[in-house]
Amino acid sequence: MLKLNYNVSLLKKLLHVLVKNGKKEIALKAFLYLLSELNKYHSSYSSIEIIYKAFDNIRPILSVQKVKKSSRVFYLPRLINEEQKVSLCLSWLLKSVNNRKEKTLNVRLLNEFLDCFKGKSLTISKKQALYDTIKVNRPFLNLLTYR
Repeated sequence: MLKLNYNVSLLKKLLHVLVKNGKKEIALKAFLYLLSELNKYHSSYSSIEIIYKAFDNIRPILSVQKVKKSSRVFYLPRLINEEQKVSLCLSWLLKSVNNRKEKTLNVRLLNEFLDCFKGKSLTISKKQALYDTIKVNRPFLNLLTYR
């Protein structure tokens, strides 16, 4: 069994992001459903370990910074801090959950976390698209100036 140093604030932020338009009860039910159902799908991992592994799979290390040089725009990589990583992966996760075709928020959230855990989610493809953008603009790193 995998032992992780859990960051409870990440779960709090996830619950806060799920609360939309004051529908706290629906978000709490979806979150509790997620915790209870994840144990049924992977018996070797606990539900918290699955959630953190899914977050590790979708959390970016780099972001892009727009640099305009002689009427051309380049997207250059920049390191981001832990807060920015978490907020970026939560926003990607919420967009992916909302774009899923299942009926209820409970099922959409559960399936999105299972896909992120397995590594085949739309959220992971967004992260990969970001890294592809960085890779394409790698020759222009000399334009990046650090302040």
